Amino acid sequence: MEKLADADSVLFDYIQKCVTALHEQKSELERKLQTKARKRRAVDTAPLEEPLKVWDTLTMQEKHDIAVMMIDVVYVSDENGVEAVFSI
Repeated sequence: MEKLADADSVLFDYIQKCVTALHEQKSELERKLQTKARKRRAVDTAPLEEPLKVWDTLTMQEKHDIAVMMIDVVYVSDENGVEAVFSI
């Protein structure tokens, strides 16, 4: 900070551009976090309790059938990770 007082206009403009770019990046990341937080919702796990109690004894087809009943769609992306949309 002490050096800023001695900076010429070229250096000061460069510093200002860097700070502005960092601020914009921070703002964008904060917006993404807010959007993610709003997308999260509680999932009622009561319908899953019985199948999960016997999950290890179910066949692969039975597990698949339960998943089909409980999950509408699964989105996978580098940016947002894995997001499952449940039908329950």
